[in-house]
Amino acid sequence: MIKIKCVIASFLICFPGILRLQAQEVITPLYNNPRAAQQYNNLYSVKKSTRASLLELPLFDDFSNSSLIADTGSWSDAFAFVNNNFSVDPVSNGVVTLDALDAEGSIYSHAVLSPLTFEADHLTSHPVNLAYPASDSIYLSFLYQPGGLCDLPEEEDSLMVDFFATDSSKWINVWRIPGTGLHAFKHVMIPVTVERFLTSGFRFRFRNRASLPRNNETPDKRSNVDYWHLDYIRLHRNRSAADTILRDVAFNTPITTVFKELTAIPWSHFEQARFTTLAPFVSAGYRNNDSITRNVTRSLTILEPLYGESEPIGTPTAQDLPAYETTVVDFPFPYDLDFDRGDSALVRFKAALRTDAFDPKVNDTVIHDQLFRDYYAYDDGTPEAGYGLRGDGTAYGMVAIRHYSYEPDMLGGIYIYFNQVYDSVNLKEYTFNLMVWNDSEGIPGSVIWDDETTYRPLYTSTYTGFVKYEFSEPVPVNGTFYVGWRQYKEYILNVGLDLNSDPDSPVMFYNLGTWIDSDAPGMLLFRPYMYDSSTGIDRAAETEMTPLNLYPNPATDRIWFQVPSSNHDDAILVDIYDTSGRQLHHSLLRSNSLDVSGFSPGLYYIRTIIAGKPYYSKVLINH
Repeated sequence: MIKIKCVIASFLICFPGILRLQAQEVITPLYNNPRAAQQYNNLYSVKKSTRASLLELPLFDDFSNSSLIADTGSWSDAFAFVNNNFSVDPVSNGVVTLDALDAEGSIYSHAVLSPLTFEADHLTSHPVNLAYPASDSIYLSFLYQPGGLCDLPEEEDSLMVDFFATDSSKWINVWRIPGTGLHAFKHVMIPVTVERFLTSGFRFRFRNRASLPRNNETPDKRSNVDYWHLDYIRLHRNRSAADTILRDVAFNTPITTVFKELTAIPWSHFEQARFTTLAPFVSAGYRNNDSITRNVTRSLTILEPLYGESEPIGTPTAQDLPAYETTVVDFPFPYDLDFDRGDSALVRFKAALRTDAFDPKVNDTVIHDQLFRDYYAYDDGTPEAGYGLRGDGTAYGMVAIRHYSYEPDMLGGIYIYFNQVYDSVNLKEYTFNLMVWNDSEGIPGSVIWDDETTYRPLYTSTYTGFVKYEFSEPVPVNGTFYVGWRQYKEYILNVGLDLNSDPDSPVMFYNLGTWIDSDAPGMLLFRPYMYDSSTGIDRAAETEMTPLNLYPNPATDRIWFQVPSSNHDDAILVDIYDTSGRQLHHSLLRSNSLDVSGFSPGLYYIRTIIAGKPYYSKVLINH
């Protein structure tokens, strides 16, 4: 069953191109996907030359083991986007999404307006050995869902499957479906029985046709549209049209945040905040996709990747789960951290299932990385839509988000994620300033800080998507406070909106004359961070940390860190600073390379932490 909350959110976002909430609150679809762009630059440009050898049956992918781009061992292109937050109730954690964005996360340059359509994404297999007789009954099967939490495809749009005919070197369309309303994932079975396809060079592909809304009222309506989600793709022999039962128990939701409402708390505040902010457990959902009851054992491990430490939590538990049912397992966890370890922390929660031997094992594990740094957040870091105020009366309108400082401190500014919009119109004349308010019986009260600096939205090519906006001077806070902006035009700023995070109590407000609870179905990617006078890295740090070589230097688009051989499998925490000590980048790497194509030419200082040990580097970027 599709969750009611998800249906409502999908209905809101699927309104053609844009949604108006109360008065002048506006929700827009995504125009750009910087996470896809970053992953394309990081992975596909490196891996595309390592073409897989001929694949053998069975071929299976449920995208639970992929990150942003489909596994290059099975798939030959990088247009589709792997994610775990755009669809509704998938059968396993992770789907691949076809939409109107290209491999670099931008709307296709050949896009056209509805009712015309244009060919958009592809997901193409490597060659597969299908040199079998037709009697072997080979089927390609998959699950699909239109829209999910995002924009629904219109009737003239479509999702298609093509087979490659080696005898003519042409793609032959074998299945298609027009755009429809939101529904649960549906199973499709396509037989591969025609002789021209039963060769050693068989390939198949998914593709979609999309169309941009034909509405010229405002350019920010032309955003990413026409989503299709695919899951559980299987190609194998000895099947039948009735072979739709998935003999699999799989996680189908990520692990929840460790907090009751928040997703991040500054490390310097957490020792005090943990007593009231921590949830009693972390949770993850899993589904029995089989037609019989299955007994499943569940376990949780907590790791600190920066220090190479791990600890199993409690005793694994088991439960019978009836056919086709989903359940949520709650993992109580102790929190025993060393608060004297540096100025940040990373805690990894790893939940695992022990299932029958015949189950696919790739979807039996889910991981949640809880990063503690210098900011508060309600969002999960990924927007599914954009938010802002627009229309008559919204000039000088204000938006505010409630937070609580667990000890007296100073705000340094805000990390903001701005969605790109059509033709980047919000970079041209849209201006705002940042503000801080105290509390007045649950709504913003008097102004604590009205920053004199006028800002414009900025985009970043880094995968986090956040831009750091500094206050002109630190702002003292203690207890409840509100952060937000005042805009100077009647145009939407298009701040990222996370539809998967929605606190129980109202924390977002807007003001066009008086403060009103926001009707937005999610949370803004708008994170206040704490001021730190010691933030930065300079020449003095070179005597306090071990140097870490990187190459090439000078660099143009990408750098590689020469990690000690004993730490090849460790996560790398990376901070990048300019020569004035201003922090420009923060990320957690699972590999030893980083894309720097988005940085302006110049000299940068880099601080890394590997297995708890700090290192420094310097790099000259020269595009």
